[in-house]
Amino acid sequence: MTVYSLIVDELFKTKSLAALVYLINNGRELEFLFDGKECFISKSGSKKYVSLWVEGVEQSFDSVEQLIANAVIDEKSFLFIWDEIEIQYLF
Repeated sequence: MTVYSLIVDELFKTKSLAALVYLINNGRELEFLFDGKECFISKSGSKKYVSLWVEGVEQSFDSVEQLIANAVIDEKSFLFIWDEIEIQYLF
């Protein structure tokens, strides 16, 4: 198993924020559900460095760390609801 595979496993098994930061910074994209809403994190097509799209509405940030600290879903902090999200796909 490669180090990269271990990091992917860490994201899916423990929802590690460090794994999320690493993977997004290295070009991966994450699709997930929160409270039935489709959400997507990607650098591709972002107005800044990285964006969170919630049902097609973009929130754009200068870093993945800023996204984690400042993004909002249903008026709730991304960081606060991270444990509740349901990871769908890592592209």
